[in-house]
Amino acid sequence: MIEVLESNRVRTTHEVFAHHLQAFAQGLDVLVSDYTEESSILLQSGPITGLFGIGQFFEAFLKNIQPGFWEAFTIQRQEVCADVAYLVWEAKPFVTMATDTLLVRDGKIHVQTFTALG
Repeated sequence: MIEVLESNRVRTTHEVFAHHLQAFAQGLDVLVSDYTEESSILLQSGPITGLFGIGQFFEAFLKNIQPGFWEAFTIQRQEVCADVAYLVWEAKPFVTMATDTLLVRDGKIHVQTFTALG
């Protein structure tokens, strides 16, 4: 499924990235809407593919957030280069450093990598 804006324009990598970051405050359905059934998230524990698995991943992530996490959340670096978005963030003391890399195709996140260090 291609994400198309009102003017029949596919969302850019910048737009998908911005939406993804804002979606955490808007809930699970909005968050998962950036993905397709063919999307994958690559984790240290192995890949997650498809909307159901991605939804479960983010549901668990959001459920396990401890009080003070969002107040501590700070973006250290964010870059977009062509169809790749890169994010370095922290939420000390909960997460000392994390990185996300998103490969965007047709206005959706096609592949994402995620690594967090305690």
